[in-house]
Amino acid sequence: MVRLRKPLPPYALKTPEGGKVYLPDLKGKPLVLLRSEALAQGLAAREAELKALEAQAYLLAQAPRPSPLPLLLDPEGALLGAIPEGGVLVADAFLEVYHLGPVRDEEEVLEWLRFVEAQCPECVLPEADWL
Repeated sequence: MVRLRKPLPPYALKTPEGGKVYLPDLKGKPLVLLRSEALAQGLAAREAELKALEAQAYLLAQAPRPSPLPLLLDPEGALLGAIPEGGVLVADAFLEVYHLGPVRDEEEVLEWLRFVEAQCPECVLPEADWL
């Protein structure tokens, strides 16, 4: 189950070519997973900003289709079902989920990525210490 401020479960997705992508292998850069092709087109048009934030963005689908971003397939829909229609999942470089919900446009996705980039795991007390 995908939850905010928790690491992404170790889902295995597929590429349209039949390769496997294990989510833990995507650690190291902030991650955006989305299901809206319109939002994917908006982010693809802002590729330079994604690169400047050292972020990786993927469009999720259950079956192969044309995509302006790299496409990852979730044939069973396990991860797709966790992302609301018109929404995105934004995770940090350690795959901790920071946003899971609707966004108004690609600018809001980039704002989430900037927020994630500004976080400093060494500077923040663990949740148990401040709750």
